[in-house]
Amino acid sequence: MKKSALLRTATSAALCLTLTTGAVMPKQALAWDWLSAGLAVFQVGAEYAYLNKQISHLDNKGRDEYMDQIKGKYGVNTDPTANAMLARIMTRLSDAVALTDDSIVKKPYNYFVNNDQSFNAFCTLGHNMSVNIGAFTKLNYNEDELAFVIAHEMGHGQKNHPAAGVKRALPLSILSALYASQNRNSASSVGAALVSTIGTAKWVTKPMESQADNLAFDYATAAGYNVGGGAALWQHVLEKNGSKSSGFAELFNDHPTSVSRRDNYSKKITQWSGNKVKVNAEDGQITVAGKSFYTPAKTSTMSPQEQAYLIAGNLAAVYHDGRQHEPVWTNSANILMVGEQPVMSFDGVTDSGAVQTRLRDILSSSKSALGTTDSKAATVGDDTDIAKDKSKKASRADKNADATSKPLTMRQKVEAYYAEQNRP
Repeated sequence: MKKSALLRTATSAALCLTLTTGAVMPKQALAWDWLSAGLAVFQVGAEYAYLNKQISHLDNKGRDEYMDQIKGKYGVNTDPTANAMLARIMTRLSDAVALTDDSIVKKPYNYFVNNDQSFNAFCTLGHNMSVNIGAFTKLNYNEDELAFVIAHEMGHGQKNHPAAGVKRALPLSILSALYASQNRNSASSVGAALVSTIGTAKWVTKPMESQADNLAFDYATAAGYNVGGGAALWQHVLEKNGSKSSGFAELFNDHPTSVSRRDNYSKKITQWSGNKVKVNAEDGQITVAGKSFYTPAKTSTMSPQEQAYLIAGNLAAVYHDGRQHEPVWTNSANILMVGEQPVMSFDGVTDSGAVQTRLRDILSSSKSALGTTDSKAATVGDDTDIAKDKSKKASRADKNADATSKPLTMRQKVEAYYAEQNRP
């Protein structure tokens, strides 16, 4: 905290204290006491300096100590499936983050599954993260959706939101008490105070939440997760909580709504596909290249809309990776494929043959339309223009062949994505 900001905060606190107590003070004491005011400002300033020092310690050298305190409060859950999934997600996401932000290499995340049955996860000081076992069970262990939950928390961590939030939201009464104690275990005391407020204090603001959501999309997609996972996640939250403030939604009741977050991620699916894939939020109908493709049926675990966002995410990858001209087929695991890109499971789908044919027709139609456009364009120029055009196309084809002869690395995918986002 800058010295000027610290002085403003301290002065405001002193003024608030004066105004609050002035209502009950006798008239002879209402005159401004510059000495008392100066001492109050100094006191509050010292308290904030003390807090900054302890936060810096817990955020860096003392982060493992702080993690032990968090584990002590929440308990460590040993569910093997959840722990294996969390380790896998954290490994993939950390590798993706490192492509654009090497600070994660210097301070990798500590993480564990805790025993809380509610739908939540949090990232606090020191890149210390925990995911409630309730998040796994309530999302039916869906890795793509959980990856977006965790990527969101990593977004907070990478932007130092926890430290900023603590300084903003820690009650002044707690800060004053901690400062007054001045015991030898100051960092431990601050850590204990912060642990007691995790999950209840509103440490993050609406802009922080929005920034973390957008970073989550970048991190999760760079790690190879379904780009529809974010929209599917918030569709799930919306359906489970509705208009009620409970569980996961309760923590964010003054932040972006579940609807706005779902719609934000849904738009990203469409953008990722080059504006080819869309989902109707009302009924879950998926359109591809402007044509109706498929509306999932409700299952025992998913609504049509939640399924639709995940299927649309896979279809977006088809276009994003340039696979739309590859064969449409069904593999031995009963999964609809476009080339090597999975699209959807046919388990429980009665008209799977018709769905496969429909997608093949849509993709073929798009290819034919592109060919027709090229043909018409060729008839309006002179022979020289046509020759030049063919030469340019051949050159581009050669370059594309060279570029696609080897699979893109994760770094190349991320760089290509950011280039596309920054294109005028």
